[in-house]
Amino acid sequence: MLKQSLSEIEAFLLEEALKLARKGLMHRLAVDPRADPDGEYKCVRCQGRLRIQAKSQNRSLPTMLGEVEYQRPYGTCDRCGISYAPLDCGLGIPPTGGSVARRELICHAAGTANAFMGAAENVLKKHSHIEISDQQTRRISEGEGKRLVAERLREVEAFRNGKPIAGPEKAPDLIVVAADGGRVRTRQPEEPQKEGKTPGAQEKNKKRGAWKEDLVGCVYDASPQKDPNAGEAGKYEGAKAGIKTFVATLADYKEFGYMLCVEALKRGYAKAKTKLFLSDGDLKLRTLREEHFADAIFILDWHHVAGHLSACAKAAFGEGTEEYVRWYRRMISKLWAGDVDAVIKTIKKESTRVGKPEPKEHEGSARVILHRAIGYLEDNSKACDYPRFRAEGWPIGSGVVESSVNQFGLRVKGPGKFWNGFDHGLGADDMLALLSLLRSEDGRWDDYWRRRSQPYTREPRKKEEL
Repeated sequence: MLKQSLSEIEAFLLEEALKLARKGLMHRLAVDPRADPDGEYKCVRCQGRLRIQAKSQNRSLPTMLGEVEYQRPYGTCDRCGISYAPLDCGLGIPPTGGSVARRELICHAAGTANAFMGAAENVLKKHSHIEISDQQTRRISEGEGKRLVAERLREVEAFRNGKPIAGPEKAPDLIVVAADGGRVRTRQPEEPQKEGKTPGAQEKNKKRGAWKEDLVGCVYDASPQKDPNAGEAGKYEGAKAGIKTFVATLADYKEFGYMLCVEALKRGYAKAKTKLFLSDGDLKLRTLREEHFADAIFILDWHHVAGHLSACAKAAFGEGTEEYVRWYRRMISKLWAGDVDAVIKTIKKESTRVGKPEPKEHEGSARVILHRAIGYLEDNSKACDYPRFRAEGWPIGSGVVESSVNQFGLRVKGPGKFWNGFDHGLGADDMLALLSLLRSEDGRWDDYWRRRSQPYTREPRKKEEL
């Protein structure tokens, strides 16, 4: 013992402490009244008599303290048909798999690590003394994600059927709804190759996988801020974001719109004094806003507009040229002043000089870039009143949701990362739901796991992930 380092002593004592804790937990389970094999129990669902089928059914339960062995009675209600162990039910122990606290730790590790393997090896095994494979980590995380997706779909369905969404007692003065999209790589189920047929480009792409858009919405309360740099183009901070909550999914825009609407209503959107909708001006997002947030003031993300102007300058004059710099600075100044009509007029002039794009012309051509920029600004001109937005102290950039898209992307994208299938509800969508829960700042992560650990009722033969 005297020759051991402090680290070795700490590791030894920690292991001994875990052994002692496991013994304490097993004793607590053994003396619980609901572990009495001769006890009489009522069905938690219908209050009928629970017929005990096994007085001392053995169970091995993975916990945060390690594997715990215990015995408990197991019964069936002949009236309503559910079967369960009263002890497990009363303590909120899932019917199969590990404890709720262990599940939470695994899901947190899976959501914060870069990959399931990293969560299993670097976080759980090294720092939490939980021996688990990356496959099990994935199954557990996606299993909880599936529960969240199902909860969200039920909530949305109830809303679409007319059920009102309760908001907070005190609605925020200023609420911001922002939305953006990214891309997730998915792998389609491989189809059998026809005999004698050489794989074409489409077949090769299927093997490599395809990209599907992930949609991320963010709702936050905000406090308008006076900014001393408001007079200088591009140097404006705007409103300070408060508590942020998220919705992320692989569902289509229609379903995403309802999800985001429900989330906004839960945050107090209906009674908020000022409502803002921030996005990059994508047509589908504009349609979403018109359907669900028509009473919100639409603000076109400043940085996206500036990016379009930079692309136009490059298309018209070439990147890095003196003409590029002068033209871009002039357009930015006009846009900052709210003179979007002058900007459109100037781009039209350059578009006429360069010429109209040909049918099916490459998207990166100068003619296409200039032509599309005109339509983009004309469609979103009312959302470019930046002098008014700055005067109110409102945000003019969607950096909050964009950074979230990037954070979500770090977890679900990367070299060698594929997710199964194209339908939302598989793999990536489950993980996005879990990440939304984890990154929301209103305490819903803790609330979910508290609910998860409450006494349960279980249908016969219904299984959960390990």
